Amino acid sequence: MNSINTLPKALFLSPNNKIYPDYLICSGMISAELDGKPCPFSSNGRLPDPIPLDETDFGYSPDKGKPGDLCPPCAKQQLADLGHWQGHRQQTFPEELLPLRLFKCRIWLWLVIPGLHDAEPTKISTDN
Repeated sequence: MNSINTLPKALFLSPNNKIYPDYLICSGMISAELDGKPCPFSSNGRLPDPIPLDETDFGYSPDKGKPGDLCPPCAKQQLADLGHWQGHRQQTFPEELLPLRLFKCRIWLWLVIPGLHDAEPTKISTDN
């Protein structure tokens, strides 16, 4: 897989203040939880594309957001904007990531999707 030159679909936030692109986490390359194997919820070792939540879908839960909000299919929960968590357990996050919508994936890792702001959860902004 030649993902090094690929823009990340998501950024995973580690407890030690490091940020990793989805292709390193979802592929299992550096995630201890995955033991070197791709995440079973990934799409070819990448984060699946976010889709609008539909309250009639089997896997829908209000924990993921409101109907119509974009959410990765592998998300377990939506946790507000990342700024809400600034300083939690002495973690600090880059200022430009603070307005992004924070998710917890099914293997309990925190992630944000570049361009998916918590204030506008129905669209991904490509301005930045």
